[in-house]
Amino acid sequence: MRQKTIILYDLKGKTQSEKVQALRKLYGYRDISNYVYRYDKTGELSNIEFNKTEKMVIELKKNKDLAKVIEILSKLKIKAEVAKIQ
Repeated sequence: MRQKTIILYDLKGKTQSEKVQALRKLYGYRDISNYVYRYDKTGELSNIEFNKTEKMVIELKKNKDLAKVIEILSKLKIKAEVAKIQ
């Protein structure tokens, strides 16, 4: 059985606008202007294969991406913990 890598991150202590900005930077978002134009903004995790299983939980599909994700979260000043499950 393959080992799973799960990252738990915490947004406590941040204001609502800081939380929204952080999540948009992580996952990306769709910008709609004038109800006609749609722009898909990519997030930092767009090049990494993962499953978002729960709120504030990221399950990585490849263990080699762990360092990238930890670097991204620390750059955004988000506390995170890593758990490896078999």
